Amino acid sequence: MSWISFRTRGGVLKIKPRWQMRSAERNRQVRVIDLGIVVIAWWSADDLREL
Repeated sequence: MSWISFRTRGGVLKIKPRWQMRSAERNRQVRVIDLGIVVIAWWSADDLREL
């Protein structure tokens, strides 16, 4: 679960606390910007289909 989630045509942008990261985000299988306590993750449409 994320604090904020934005759906776009190209995928989903999620802003969440670090402790809520999924395994694909921890393993950097999706694009992640680590801001310390908060993480911004971009799940493209291809990532959502594959993972």
